[in-house]
Amino acid sequence: MERPPVQIAVIGAGAIGQRHARLCASHPESTLRAIVDPAPAAIALADELDVPVFADIESMIAAIRPEAVIVATPTPLHESICVAAAEAGLHLLVEKPISADIPSARRIIDVAEANGVSLLVGHHRRHNPIVAAAREIIGGGELGRLLAVNMLWAVRKPDAYFTVPWRTQPGAGPVLTNLIHDIDLLRHLCGEISAVTAHVGNMGRGLAIEDTTAVLIRFETGALATVTASDAAPSPWSWDANSGENPAIRMSRANSTRFLGTQAALEFPDLRIWRHATGEEPSWNATSISEERLVTPADAYHSQLTHFCAVVRDGAAPVCSGEDGLRTLAATSAILLSASENRTIVPEQG
Repeated sequence: MERPPVQIAVIGAGAIGQRHARLCASHPESTLRAIVDPAPAAIALADELDVPVFADIESMIAAIRPEAVIVATPTPLHESICVAAAEAGLHLLVEKPISADIPSARRIIDVAEANGVSLLVGHHRRHNPIVAAAREIIGGGELGRLLAVNMLWAVRKPDAYFTVPWRTQPGAGPVLTNLIHDIDLLRHLCGEISAVTAHVGNMGRGLAIEDTTAVLIRFETGALATVTASDAAPSPWSWDANSGENPAIRMSRANSTRFLGTQAALEFPDLRIWRHATGEEPSWNATSISEERLVTPADAYHSQLTHFCAVVRDGAAPVCSGEDGLRTLAATSAILLSASENRTIVPEQG
């Protein structure tokens, strides 16, 4: 017997909310029930997708009863919206970061658990087959023992991006807005982060928020990572430019991350593995050969929605649970704390 689609309301009609809404409307396992957002853009989106629009979650809950919500509002609003949804018994997919700080993230997790609703955090890259392949390569020991990672994320956001007031306020800089994706990837691929040392700067724009950061990370395994990020520097080096995942960013095919092991190295996200030729003694004089692993492309947001429907319908374990999202938030927040206090930070565990 065919199962009915999961009924979902999307809260937040910004760029990511619009993407979620269109996916919910077209996905075979979901039905879009409503848009929740007081902005004029929400009315236009609701008209396009032929669903009702509500100014707030309370009025939506009073009028209809979806099974689940996708929360894609500015981060400071996550706590109040997620708590209201969970208390109404609605399952949650909340965009990253799970919340603005550790205490509010903990409250979201606790309220969801107390009300028996599922909670999936929208670190969508985990659903990309490129990431799944890299996790298999690293976790399967093909690189030997992982020693170090070098990661670079550099883009030039347009000036118009900063005409939205909240994007110039503390917490809206590239560390929590963008780099959190990469920190989550590092946790997913390399294990838990035990210490963070960082510096940030704002020379690119001179705003109150950071535009550039340099980070040294130690993992619990003992492996190290260096991460450099800037949203004020044009470059071809970022996950977004290489993976093609974000249609708003042109593809460059320039790898942005390298994983270094005792037996081999991995360029990512192209999945090119470098190792010494068979039979040669491991040495800097040995011949280096490479192979590129091929994976079948898939839209990570579509795959994430498929997974969310399985979480709601079948009780599947979330690929990124609330606790997992909290740990990524803690590790990312540690970057800003380290920079402000000029010391190494051990991330909170909530």
